[in-house]
Amino acid sequence: MARKPVPVECKERETVTLYGLRVRSNVYSAETEWEHPMMVYTSRSGDRGIRYVILENTDAKGNCDLFVGGHTPGKDTEEYVMPAGLYASTVVTPKLGFLWGGALDNANMYLREDWPKEKGLKLDDFRMEVRDMLGKKPTVEIVYRVLKEEE
Repeated sequence: MARKPVPVECKERETVTLYGLRVRSNVYSAETEWEHPMMVYTSRSGDRGIRYVILENTDAKGNCDLFVGGHTPGKDTEEYVMPAGLYASTVVTPKLGFLWGGALDNANMYLREDWPKEKGLKLDDFRMEVRDMLGKKPTVEIVYRVLKEEE
């Protein structure tokens, strides 16, 4: 099935410090597994703001590190520093709430598979979702780190 192209922005980002919880997961189960640690982070920090879901350090079996959190430190949370660098991202805002899954899947697959080939770039295994569900128009920004040519 062909993926629908989505707008992609590629830009340098500053270092960002986040606070939250890290667990070992799997790239397949992490899509739903992030919700429980995020509830724990919220109860420990009191943070009700923008949420970050980060997957990285994926091994050959698909196991990965899953970090969830936000901008507020809390009891028994750890610090995560996202390094400055070049990142590619797309923002997902489906017209109807029940279309989130399909819209996120399409945007993620296009950004991970099609866009790098079109641009002649390679992506790191770092993937982040910036989940802003606070306003009237919720969004999820999907972000991948772009590898430098020598990497």
